[in-house]
Order: sequence, then C-alpha cells, then structure tokens
Amino acid sequence: MASKIPREQIEMLRSQVKDPASVLYPDSEGYEKSLERWSEVGFQRAGVVMRPTNTEDLAITVRFARDSRLDLAVKGGGHSTDTSSTSDGGILIDLGGMRQVTVNPTDSTITAQGGALWKGVNGTAARFNLAVVCGTASQTGVGGLTVRGGYGYLTPEHGLVLDNLLSAKVVTADGQVLNASTNEHPDLFWAIRGAGANVGVAAELTFQAHNQANKVWCGTMMFTGDKLTEVVEALNGALLHPQRKAAAQCVFGLSPDTGAPVITTVLFFNGPEEEGRVHFSSLVNLECIGMDMEMRPYAEANTMLDDAMPPGGRKKTIGMKFASPIRPEFALELVEVLGRRLATAPELAKSCLEIDYFDLFKVYGVPVAETAFPSRTKTLNGAILLQWVDSSKDEDFIAWGEAIQNMCDNELRRAGHEPDKLVSTFFGYTHDDNMTPEEMFGVNADALLKVKRKYDPDDVFNKLNPLGLSG
Repeated sequence: MASKIPREQIEMLRSQVKDPASVLYPDSEGYEKSLERWSEVGFQRAGVVMRPTNTEDLAITVRFARDSRLDLAVKGGGHSTDTSSTSDGGILIDLGGMRQVTVNPTDSTITAQGGALWKGVNGTAARFNLAVVCGTASQTGVGGLTVRGGYGYLTPEHGLVLDNLLSAKVVTADGQVLNASTNEHPDLFWAIRGAGANVGVAAELTFQAHNQANKVWCGTMMFTGDKLTEVVEALNGALLHPQRKAAAQCVFGLSPDTGAPVITTVLFFNGPEEEGRVHFSSLVNLECIGMDMEMRPYAEANTMLDDAMPPGGRKKTIGMKFASPIRPEFALELVEVLGRRLATAPELAKSCLEIDYFDLFKVYGVPVAETAFPSRTKTLNGAILLQWVDSSKDEDFIAWGEAIQNMCDNELRRAGHEPDKLVSTFFGYTHDDNMTPEEMFGVNADALLKVKRKYDPDDVFNKLNPLGLSG
C-alpha cells in the first residue's frame, strides 16, 4: 500500500461521499482535533482525515482506500498507545462522528455506533435499568475494546465484552456493508470477535444487556506500602464469589500528595453494601489511609479510574499476565522495582502497575475456537501504565516497562505456566513487532487467515495485529 495521498485524490474522495464536509484536509478546521488521541505515543499525521457521520460514507472511504492502494487507519475512541490507529500521510477514518447509542427494551439489547464511548453506552443503558459488560474506563471506545476482548467489572458474571456481542454491521475492504451474526456471515462474525481490526470496520455493534436496577457497592481504598502483603493476600482470598458478583483491581504507584508508595484497591460488588463488606472483609478490616466506598449507579462505577489517566501526554500500556494466587513476595519485588524507578525518574511519577482481580471462569469456560479471541486462560490480567512528557525518553521508558513484563513472564514460569503473546485487551502488535499469526492467535490462526483472505485479500486492514498477507 502507498503511504501518501496527493491533493487530487483527496478531491476525488470528497466528490464521492455524501457529506464532503467530513473530508478534512491538513489545513481544514477540525483536522487537528481529529488527530488527537489518548496518548501522543505513535502519533502520525494523516494526509486526509475522513470523519463519517453515516455508514455509507464510511464504506465509500474504505473502498476508495483499497482501490487507490492508500494506507488506511481507523480511530474509534483513540485509546491505543501505538501506531495502530494512525496513518503517516494516508487516510485516517475518525469514527468520532458516529457515536449514537440506542436501546431496545423489549429484548434488552443495546446498539452502539462504532465510534461510541463506553460513557455514552453506560449512561443510555442506565435509563432503562440495564447494563452491559464494558471496560473499566468510560473514555475508551466501544468498537476497539470489543473486537480485542474487553474485560470489566461484570466479566466474572457475564464474560468478555465480545462474548456479549450479538451482531455487528461491518464494512469490509470492498466497501460492502454486511450484517454479521451467528446467522448471517457467521465466519465474519467469528473473526470480528477477537480480530475485528483485521477484517473490517464495525459501524454498529449490538450487545446483550443485563438487568441492573440496583446500585452497586464500589469505590477505592488506599493503603500505605507496608500493608502490601496483607492487601495482596486479601485480594487473593476475595477473587471468587459464589454468584460472581465481585471484582477488584490493585494499583501500585506513588501518592499524588506525598510521593510515597501507596496501594490503591478498586472494589466492585454488584449487590448491597452489607454483602460487599462481608465478601471484602479482610480488606475492609485492614487499616487504610483513604476510603471512598459507597452505593453508586453501575454507570458511575466505570468512571472511577478516569481521573488517574486523563487524555493527553505520552502514555504506553504494556500488558502482563499473573498466575493466581499472586505471591505477596513477588508483588513486593514488583513494587520495589517500580518505586525505585519512579523515584529516580520524576517524569514517570504518575505511572502505575495495575492488576485485575477478575474471576475469569466465564472467559476460559468458552472453547477457544468459538471466537477468534485466543487468550482464554486462567491467568489474571494486568498492565504497567506509563505516563511521561519528554519524547526523547520514549525508548528508555518503554524498555523499562518491558523489563517489568519480563519479570512477570518469569514468575509465570515459576508457577508452571508458559508465557505467550496471544492478543487480547492489553496485548496488541504492529508491524514493528514482527509477530506471526500463530504467535498472536494461537490455534485460531489458520481459520482466521481463511476469513482474512475471503474478506480482505488485499490486506487493507493491516494496522493492528497484522497477519502479513501480501495481497
């Protein structure tokens, strides 16, 4: 695929779409805004930005990119920390103009356009006493998270986000708009769930929602670093709940007030406070330095981490996997390494390491071959979330984060697990990573390549987890 798009081709695209104002030149009003992402890492300047407001113009743009052999990238919520949603001189489709969310209360389904954010989905669902499985930050995009897996506070009870996807309206590389479900184009629907960025653009996604009339008991508790062993042991003990109503996260970082190492736990219980306090009693009874737990609407629970990682600046998310139960000794080692680095590199002071204590029975209980999503394992998920300012430090800081990842891989081996690089919410790759389809998608690789060759033989969609088709 060619990279750069000349002015005359931009004019040609503009003449084909129904809303020519959606085609933004580099000197157009709104162009710079459309390039903005959650992280400045991997930022590139597109030759033209297409900001469709309808599926027809989206399809025209995809077909135009294929026919003109132009580099194409798609940005949903813009939450990636690599180059997977950017183009250097080519076409960037910014789905920010397609954020409509609708509810069918009769069958408790929710349909969101491909550019919707979870904040909009959760707020709309709440008006009908419904909830969907979503991520743990409200500013992430619906489409991007769904096609990569999607873990959240309702995962113990209802599985991955993509396991709750009922159908999708998909724009394929030739500009067709196909309805994909178990009944229509089931092979495409299979691929969308785990490898969606490889086979098309999800213009609409329809989810099974769940009754959520009650509030949830949730919030944060903060502990000093010397409570690490007790906190980890308490979270290990609270991982499982008989009705899978509980979830938690553990965040290691520095206090924004004192700069001292602190442990923040994010607790979620889908039920009354009394039952939640019993389930998390080992934590609740532990001396803390800050507590903000109360009954809240489910939609509000998914905003608790927003302020810790606001948009802008340089960020990198590096995924990690943990054997359960997590050894307190290993957690202590991680926190010591983290604390030393953050103390000597003040630019990283807002960085943290986060572990999801989610019961994954509903995830690994689904056969791996049922969807393209390959990472249905019993290991817990986590990530180091790096934040800094100086672009000259990119290589150094990212390499340090990857060293932490290697520590976690070694701990997995110690616990009898073999580390893998299977794609999921926190694990994604670009061309620079030189990953094979088998390394990324495991036993699903061959089947995925067949679907790829059927719907995208020219490899138009090649940014995230590229499969390496030569056309």
